[in-house]
Amino acid sequence: MPAGRGKAGPGAEHPAVPLGGELAAQEAELLRSVLRSQRIADRLARAPGGWRDLSEHELEQLRLTRVQRRAVLALQQLVRSGYPSLTKHKFSCSADIARIYAGRLGGLVYEVMLGLALNGRNEFMAELELARGGRHGAALTVADALRPVVRAGASAFVLVHNHPSGDPMPSPEDIALTTAMQKAADLVSIPLVDHVIIGGRGGGFSSMLDLCIIQ
Repeated sequence: MPAGRGKAGPGAEHPAVPLGGELAAQEAELLRSVLRSQRIADRLARAPGGWRDLSEHELEQLRLTRVQRRAVLALQQLVRSGYPSLTKHKFSCSADIARIYAGRLGGLVYEVMLGLALNGRNEFMAELELARGGRHGAALTVADALRPVVRAGASAFVLVHNHPSGDPMPSPEDIALTTAMQKAADLVSIPLVDHVIIGGRGGGFSSMLDLCIIQ
């Protein structure tokens, strides 16, 4: 895969508490507001693979009323219309991942760590938000990252996060996390395929696979 561009990146000086799954905070609030129930919003947050692709039958199994199911299905369409469809997309290289995520992550002033769950054919299954932090980092443990990946039923996964500083090259903390993540992922037979870092302010990207950090 072609390599990205950049220089050495910053460490995680101001860590944040990792999010507990794939439901982004904004979407959780949207669900709570529309459904008028924190309990049901939390139930959707715990659904394997996330709430965006749940069918009406699956929503019924989660004990949502007919009105609530229709509201969630409408929200699914609204959310999908805001992002390019990645269903069944097969990432061809690190540049392909960077092309898709540079626009979404490159302009953020805080770090976000995403996990891209892949099926057995390395096709996109689900996007999982694993952690969100400050300008200089997003704290994340190996267990926090792997838990939603396993829940999503992934056969493999990719990590993607941004460096608001603009410097896309991995910091020592990034490398340490990725190395530990790869070892743990191999133990549960869900390989970590790549870890792509997007530099803010048009700073390019780097790939830990391209850099031979991931073997």
